[in-house]
Amino acid sequence: MLAALPLLAGCGALGKVGGGSHNPPASKFTVTAPVTSVVIHGGSGAVDVTGTAGSAVTVAQQASYSSKAPTASHVLSGTTLTVSYRCPTELVCGMSYVVQVPRDVAVSVSTSAGSVTLTSLAGTVTARAAAGLITAVDLRCDVASFDSNAGGVIATFSVAPRSVTASTNVGPITLTVPGTVAYRVAAHTVVGTSTITVRHGGSSPYSINAHSDLGSISISPA
Repeated sequence: MLAALPLLAGCGALGKVGGGSHNPPASKFTVTAPVTSVVIHGGSGAVDVTGTAGSAVTVAQQASYSSKAPTASHVLSGTTLTVSYRCPTELVCGMSYVVQVPRDVAVSVSTSAGSVTLTSLAGTVTARAAAGLITAVDLRCDVASFDSNAGGVIATFSVAPRSVTASTNVGPITLTVPGTVAYRVAAHTVVGTSTITVRHGGSSPYSINAHSDLGSISISPA
């Protein structure tokens, strides 16, 4: 059964979304109940998620709008926390997020227009941006998937991933992985160049798949 969590008022310094005339102070809430996965349905606005050694999830959200504020929502269903918002019909409306999660939590982020930044995550990672750059740093997860329609993907892994998938329609893909193991690599770009310098292994349990319609691909060892 879905249970809405209380919103704890707070404030923080977050970047503004777009050029709306209203940018109220950011609000913040904390979830102390057990969470194994966090799903963020963004729209217009940046999303920044960082893994920590703590056990709680904290979310700071910054609205930007031209007339009426978006309606923010967060729901805990079992151990899955879903964060989202809805906008009325107006010229400018968006929400940016700065999120801290326990490092091993699975994270799924989607945005329509906004960058996605992921840092120090060890759980399964999924990131999709219709228009925006996806940047991942110090990833320690076994499985990661990145999809940017227009923007690009830059991801650096501190631990060899078992499976990485990265795709863009317009934008480069740059993946940096530990050079301690060999990888099964499939890389294809329609317009652009592919530079693969990691060790290859046809029977390796570690796989990397990268595809770009318009943009270069680089897969290199750390």
